[in-house]
Amino acid sequence: MGKGLVILHIDGLGADMLERALGSDRMPHTRRLVESEGYALHRYRCGVPSTTPFAQAGILYGDNAEIPSFRWWDRQRQVSVQFGARSTFKKVADKYFAGCSPLTEGGACIAACYPAGAADDFGISYHERTYAEEKGSRSAWRVVLPYTLNPLNLSDWAGHAVLSIGRTIGEYASSRSSGRRPAAPYVVSEALEEIFVHHLTRFAVKQAMREGFAPIYAGFYAFDETAHAFGPDDAHCMRMLRHVDHTIHDIAEARAGRYELVVLSDHGHVPATQFDHLEGAHLGELVSKWMPGFRVEELKGKAFGPAADVAKGLIKLSYSGGLGHLYLADNDWRLTVDEVMARYPALVPSLASSPRLALVMGRRAGEDVFWSGGSELRGDRLKEALASYDDANILLAQLARLNTFEHAGDLVLIAAFERGRQVNFENQLGCHGSIGGEQMHPFVLAKGEWGLDTSRVHGAHELHPILSDLRDRLSA
Repeated sequence: MGKGLVILHIDGLGADMLERALGSDRMPHTRRLVESEGYALHRYRCGVPSTTPFAQAGILYGDNAEIPSFRWWDRQRQVSVQFGARSTFKKVADKYFAGCSPLTEGGACIAACYPAGAADDFGISYHERTYAEEKGSRSAWRVVLPYTLNPLNLSDWAGHAVLSIGRTIGEYASSRSSGRRPAAPYVVSEALEEIFVHHLTRFAVKQAMREGFAPIYAGFYAFDETAHAFGPDDAHCMRMLRHVDHTIHDIAEARAGRYELVVLSDHGHVPATQFDHLEGAHLGELVSKWMPGFRVEELKGKAFGPAADVAKGLIKLSYSGGLGHLYLADNDWRLTVDEVMARYPALVPSLASSPRLALVMGRRAGEDVFWSGGSELRGDRLKEALASYDDANILLAQLARLNTFEHAGDLVLIAAFERGRQVNFENQLGCHGSIGGEQMHPFVLAKGEWGLDTSRVHGAHELHPILSDLRDRLSA
């Protein structure tokens, strides 16, 4: 008799950080999987952008094309697309995943960005709340009520909630007193993820196992929120891994010989310094000065310049950590570099001269075009610049793929690193989405006997066939 596959997605945990945690006392239960069950850490590259929607689409469907960021501007439908509590992806979802073979076809996909063909697509945290639109899918109350009616669950949750709230308040106060600026919105969301959503997701996974769903994919986001709030170099992040370790142990113990377990991540994190703290102004404000008379709107941010009804034109800026997309939003197609230069001659030179931007990328008749330091980069100079971030050839191929997306900005902006910290367009002390450092290097933790080879996976979509093959082998 075959076994079902359970995949636990630990959002934002890089391979290096996991390795450090396994070498310490932070994750003893996970280390036991390595020592007692023969699990091995397999590194892979998630690709660009190093974001959850992009990586998860690749893992679940094998196709993450045209997902250029955590949020982006859809020119044809004139809509800002984003994920999270106010997700708008449903407005454009019909454009995606046609002809794909979802990883969780007929199984359960819990707290993910996408339903991925699951019969049970209980969405607690990230994806569209379809609740029971699929045959066999559980409603929210079929998970929440059994959890809250169990005294053991409530006592465990209440005890953890008290400890978590106290610890988070203490960490926030300590960080403020030491001169750091924790990202307050993420402090709140981190507490909610850890106190409630994480527990409920874990319960939903175990319930799906009891009901015989297979395969099962579940996303856990508390670590990612903590890293955004306090930075991945903060001790609070390492303490959060104890919480993650307990969840891995709890689900591993519930396998009862009927399931096999894989733990993976979608991207890592890097320490960050906010762009506006360094420049004294938001990027949108600077673009507004370089483009007088234009209205500049940051998606999930501020607006600058004149009102829309009197402006010369509209510019949209979307951010994912140190990755930015600039859309000249009056057009319903992506402009080439030559079109941008001809219409707005001051824009590219101004962006390329900014010390906070490492690269500005556009396209010209199928050719990738890069600027840095006020001049265009080609050949060896370009590879030399990229080599400071990662393998230059691999990184160039990843950026070139992003540059083929019609939903990418007319100009794609890569923020610089300063003193080992990513310049971040958002209000975060830890970030991902761009290039450089651990943000591009997640992991798959799986039994060595399964023979997984991720050494040549340079994009999360290349992980899909490997996991699909494992799913089929285990169920056979």
